[in-house]
Amino acid sequence: MITISVDDQPAVTGFMKDMLTRIDPCGTHLTARNMNEAFSLITDDVQVAFLDIEMPGMGGIEAAELLMERYGRLNIVFVTGHPEYAYRAHDVFPSAFLTKPVNESDIRRALAHLRIPPEMPVERFTVKCSPFSVRIDGKLLDFSHRRTDELFACLVYREGGFCTNSELIRVLWNGAEDKQISLRQLVMYMRAELRNVGAESLLIKKYGKTAVDFRELRIVGELSDIPKYFGWEK
Repeated sequence: MITISVDDQPAVTGFMKDMLTRIDPCGTHLTARNMNEAFSLITDDVQVAFLDIEMPGMGGIEAAELLMERYGRLNIVFVTGHPEYAYRAHDVFPSAFLTKPVNESDIRRALAHLRIPPEMPVERFTVKCSPFSVRIDGKLLDFSHRRTDELFACLVYREGGFCTNSELIRVLWNGAEDKQISLRQLVMYMRAELRNVGAESLLIKKYGKTAVDFRELRIVGELSDIPKYFGWEK
């Protein structure tokens, strides 16, 4: 699911993102400090907008009216500290009206009663960039061999481009020349673990080069977070 939380208080948007990530760890959960920023982020793919009502500039109710005109399948959930707006807010037919402080139960209940239930495509392969993780058919792939996840992350970061053995060694072992055998073993472990979960097709091998079939992956987060997570950047 793709959501956006809009509030001029960073503590609120941070809380909402944390809660939504806990509820839907494979989803994409955006935040914005005002409606100008929100309008630049919202697309037809966003399924739920959590809106504060009193914000500098355009308020949440006015914004909801514009959003529902532009995006017919967008669910609006108001999150406000002003319950006196409830009557007026219902004129735009929101999916829910939550009063602060909200908790995880409130958010779960709102998501369970959306006016337009999100279409949840079945994704075989989902990669979360930070903290890095791989899910196959919704189940977490637990790489049992040390650094196998880092090798897979390196291939994901290349977005389907082939990596030579030298490039992989440079990333994983700072270019140590004696790591050729270690790399071959690591690739072997990765292939075996993917084969065990029916995902060996993700791995593409040519002589001295390795890649993943990037077209099959659903990426959650920013690819630029992968080097930061593994500490590749100096």
